[in-house]
Amino acid sequence: MHSELDCDLESAAAGSPAAAIQKTPAPGLVCHDVVRETSGDRGWAPLVDASYADFKEAVEDGDTARSTSLVNALAELALIERGIVAAGSRRGQRALRAARLSLARRLITRRLSQASLSPATVADLLGVSVRHVHMLFEGTGQSFSQTVTAQRIRLSGQLLREAPGRPIAEVARACGFESLATFYRVFHAAVGMPPGEFRAQGARSGPVSAPSSDHRASTDLTGK
Repeated sequence: MHSELDCDLESAAAGSPAAAIQKTPAPGLVCHDVVRETSGDRGWAPLVDASYADFKEAVEDGDTARSTSLVNALAELALIERGIVAAGSRRGQRALRAARLSLARRLITRRLSQASLSPATVADLLGVSVRHVHMLFEGTGQSFSQTVTAQRIRLSGQLLREAPGRPIAEVARACGFESLATFYRVFHAAVGMPPGEFRAQGARSGPVSAPSSDHRASTDLTGK
């Protein structure tokens, strides 16, 4: 006898996975559990966990488009595990790319303090080519380098706010900037003021973000 989830997965094979799986009380959690329990041999557990973590964040942020996209990817992975969709098919590859992007972003976050962080670093951790890593970010509106820059600027802004007594040079190192001069230049280009002035003003205007168009700053940070 098929369970309700089995029926939803079979329906998803013929139509929209996200729409079918959304019938369940907790679609993201259901898909996560289905794939997580059976994906060990494929080495997909980190991909599934990263996708689910991103899904939860999207739900908390009220980002419906992003949460739908992520639950769709999780549903596709569940279909692959059930043998309903082939991993090498267009649908399967699309789901794997989405999951790899989620994991790539989290790998970047965990390694921001490494000045040597590069596409090659993430490619090695994902087990894919450097070209594939660049491809993952192509459809996001931000390149790999721009993503790293944006995360470093956000983190440095948080540290400047939350630890006013921490030396700026130490903040720069903690965020992976190769030198204090580079930090000042990139931070000023992204935020519109030097770190010291940002800290002095209290920076109560919300999260700090680096403009995606700042190609020069991104390239300087990653060396790629």
